[in-house]
Amino acid sequence: SQLLFKCPIPEDWRDKVKLGDTVINDYSTLYVDIIPIRTPPRYTPPREFFQPKYRNSKMTLENLFLPDDEWGKDHILPKIDHSGRWENIPICMPSLMTHGLLPKGSDIRSHSLPDHTDNHVAFPPDETPSVIHEVIACTWASTTFKTRSNRAQVGDGKRRLKEWLEFNLLSGFNHIYVYDNSGAFTNRDSLADVIDLFPPEQVTRIDWPCKICSNRDGNEGERSSQYAAESSCRMRFGAHARWLGSFDTDEYLVPMGKFGSMSEVAADLDRRRVRVAVFPSSPAKPRFDLIDDPEKTKQPDGTFIPTVKDDETFLHTYNCNWEQFPRTKTLTHRSKQMYRADYVKLHYVHYATVTVVSQMNEKETKDAGERWTHRYKESHMLEFDEENEATMLHSKSKVATKMRSWKERCTQTVLEESHCNVGFPFPKDYKDGQSKNRSDGWAYNCFLNDKIESYWWPKLVDAIKKREEITASLQ
Repeated sequence: SQLLFKCPIPEDWRDKVKLGDTVINDYSTLYVDIIPIRTPPRYTPPREFFQPKYRNSKMTLENLFLPDDEWGKDHILPKIDHSGRWENIPICMPSLMTHGLLPKGSDIRSHSLPDHTDNHVAFPPDETPSVIHEVIACTWASTTFKTRSNRAQVGDGKRRLKEWLEFNLLSGFNHIYVYDNSGAFTNRDSLADVIDLFPPEQVTRIDWPCKICSNRDGNEGERSSQYAAESSCRMRFGAHARWLGSFDTDEYLVPMGKFGSMSEVAADLDRRRVRVAVFPSSPAKPRFDLIDDPEKTKQPDGTFIPTVKDDETFLHTYNCNWEQFPRTKTLTHRSKQMYRADYVKLHYVHYATVTVVSQMNEKETKDAGERWTHRYKESHMLEFDEENEATMLHSKSKVATKMRSWKERCTQTVLEESHCNVGFPFPKDYKDGQSKNRSDGWAYNCFLNDKIESYWWPKLVDAIKKREEITASLQ
């Protein structure tokens, strides 16, 4: 779990903190203590814990908990000497100054973009932050990591990140924040050398050596560090962006149809008063003809590790979805979202868990022109039309344990995610009734995204080549 809290800075200090003046020579001169308030456990129905604003006359609550009635107004819980307080937590400069995106002492309002959007359900006016980016992406990455339940170790973090950054900048993200978790495993390497290939006004590295905390011993595949990084990015940098999404480096956000960038997609969502947009997801298959010879990574049990060739891209190699558009067999717990940063107040990987509207009581909801229901359902959410708006290609690495009996399975025509974990795409001119096996015996089992194949992949290859030329010229 994460501890998120608001720290009300005294009014006399606000301008100094806003301009970064309380940090001198990288040392803070202003600190805060956190004192936890411990209360006895309660075993009554959850709605009896509601704040007063959420209660109404229709509720019959026999055991309503009212702190003033229980303890009075002069009772301190707990006594300060026994509080277990966290002392002397430094107040940093605003995040954009800390990471060099704005100079210390500058007024962020002078850098704000004009707001041409409909803020029907956004911040109240006195809370509106200054927006300097239309669309940003956050990622939590490392030079190496373990898959969930420690099934395998994956060490292609640098190669993945380099291509992923290139593509997302190409596809219209204005800025990308990389939470580099490499320091949780080693102090000898990081992702800095990859990030330094890109302009600092486009990509920012946040050193994030936070270790994974799991109550299941040894299960480094759990992702508590990632969850905290997502909240950090939303609060620190999402406050200065119109749209935000947190994605993994194997997830490619692809504008489709008439759209040429994710900024155009976001602007269209604003016009339609969408606040949360969902990318359906299902892992794609690496195309057999574009990966290394299986003999190179063959394991003693006959399996192998599908490996993208050195002269290929992940985007191209994994352009092979096992289900045609429109996909219907994607799972909610795999989907990802991009959302209005001024609307979503708390986000958890795949879900917008708290929004501006979900925090409202019945009167506030109706006054805002929203539909009130006792069981909240998000009404400003849209699932992307994958053929005409945007799609996500999930290029999830395939490990050796997924390749058992692959030679037998991959000759069988079965359109399922895990039946054969390498891809053999149907030809564009394939017609019903034709053989579903190639001339070499392998069975067709996936479908190409033509816009990736004919438009985005060539653009990515060209962008990578130009980046390499720029890098070589600077050496």
